[in-house]
Amino acid sequence: MSAEDRERIIREVLKILPGLAKKLTKDVASHAEARGSVAVLPGAGSARGRAEIGALAPPLSTAQVRTLVHLALYGPQTMGELAEGMHVAAASASGLVKPLVAAGLVERARDESDERVVRVRLSPKAQELADRICAGWRREVEAALEGMDDEACAHFLEGLERLAGKQE
Repeated sequence: MSAEDRERIIREVLKILPGLAKKLTKDVASHAEARGSVAVLPGAGSARGRAEIGALAPPLSTAQVRTLVHLALYGPQTMGELAEGMHVAAASASGLVKPLVAAGLVERARDESDERVVRVRLSPKAQELADRICAGWRREVEAALEGMDDEACAHFLEGLERLAGKQE
């Protein structure tokens, strides 16, 4: 690839990133709006979909929804693991989890082998909500990858991992 082609690709990626971040944030945060408001979660655009999501959870912040999705993707974790995985301070993770516990969306328990360690996991209600969000994202990723060969998909993933700083 020529330096000119590489530069063009970099410029195009830079143009796409703000829209991608906005879309993902919008999809995650949409249910944080008051019940009955316009929902943008995949599969939630209809009145029935809005009612189902409103029945699953009270209004939540974007960060709280990210916490639910993180726990859905990575499973039960210690508070330290959650903070590290979400790239937030331990105090911030605790501040995110506390209202989720109060809402019945996250369950918190002391570790059986070390009572100083607190483990968190999704409640069944929260698992259903997170599964719905992840399913919508999955459909969008599948659509984006459609028509790409295996090598192109692998390169796409590698590029995203590098961009996110997840590659060593």
